[in-house]
Amino acid sequence: MVRFIFVQDAKKARSENGWINPRLLFIPLFFIHLFCVTSSSVTQTSNIRSNPKPEKNRSEPSFIDKFNLALISEEGIPTGLEDDLKELLLRSERINLADRKKTADALNELSLNQTGITDTRNSPKLGKLLSVQKLVYLKRQKEKFSLELMDVESSKSEFIRSFTEKKSEKIYTELLGYLTQNLLLKNLNGLKPKNSDIKISLSSSRPVYFTNDPVQFTIRSSEDCYIHLILLQSDGETILLFPNAFNSNNFLKANTDLIVPDGKSGYILAAGEPYGKDSIKVIASKSQLNLFSTRSYGDSPFGIIERPIESVNRGIKLIQTSLPEGEWNTSELEIQTKEN
Repeated sequence: MVRFIFVQDAKKARSENGWINPRLLFIPLFFIHLFCVTSSSVTQTSNIRSNPKPEKNRSEPSFIDKFNLALISEEGIPTGLEDDLKELLLRSERINLADRKKTADALNELSLNQTGITDTRNSPKLGKLLSVQKLVYLKRQKEKFSLELMDVESSKSEFIRSFTEKKSEKIYTELLGYLTQNLLLKNLNGLKPKNSDIKISLSSSRPVYFTNDPVQFTIRSSEDCYIHLILLQSDGETILLFPNAFNSNNFLKANTDLIVPDGKSGYILAAGEPYGKDSIKVIASKSQLNLFSTRSYGDSPFGIIERPIESVNRGIKLIQTSLPEGEWNTSELEIQTKEN
């Protein structure tokens, strides 16, 4: 995962030893979305077609609103520890959880003993029997416990944590945040036209950042553009990073660079915890679209997108159903942050 640091006053943030004064930090984690336009005007009035003509043979976009998931617990796991996780997952409304009997029947069908139950090599067979996309394993490690999320299709471990019973709530919340983020990613990654007149590029000042390194992105389009930058946090919250209270004009002229941040807008972005990988996605559209409903995000200039799964899915559907494929395009990159 990746986080970035918002600093209200860049001059005050500079210290003798580097860029950042930790007392002034506001920390988000983000995704970028770009929406472009062919108009030569630099105004931000709405350009939505009142009655867009649907294209022939255009298919409706499909979204994943929930994951089908099964919880596999090793013998010796306290009942309360397992129940707390189940309750949190079900309360999130993002998970269809396989019931205990169905899971037990599947384990019996595979004739798994206690050792085999939590052997992740059995994940593909078990996932197929249970008709789930993800498996969560709870295991005991002497005085601690471990939680591991496996993707059935790829047979890869996506999320793994070791924790004490007192820290279980924090780890469970992190897992739920990851699952919510993953849902958004899967839907956003499907947003790519087969053909487009627009060429859009996104680059980062470097592929790997260390603690407090300043982070910058450069965006360029072959067409005049309106842009929106979306930040996707590890807890599932989604932030509209650009336009914002400091930069309300989101027009980008063709074949010119937009640098985010530009060093003149009263904030900077810098690498910070938690460390890991993040994907940045760019969407370019020839029409200005009102895609998201936001509310204030603390004292920052950003807006937090309300009900991110529903809001992002609605935005994707609006792009795919109201605009011809030639009028929008996407690009993405991945960066990594590491501790010094």
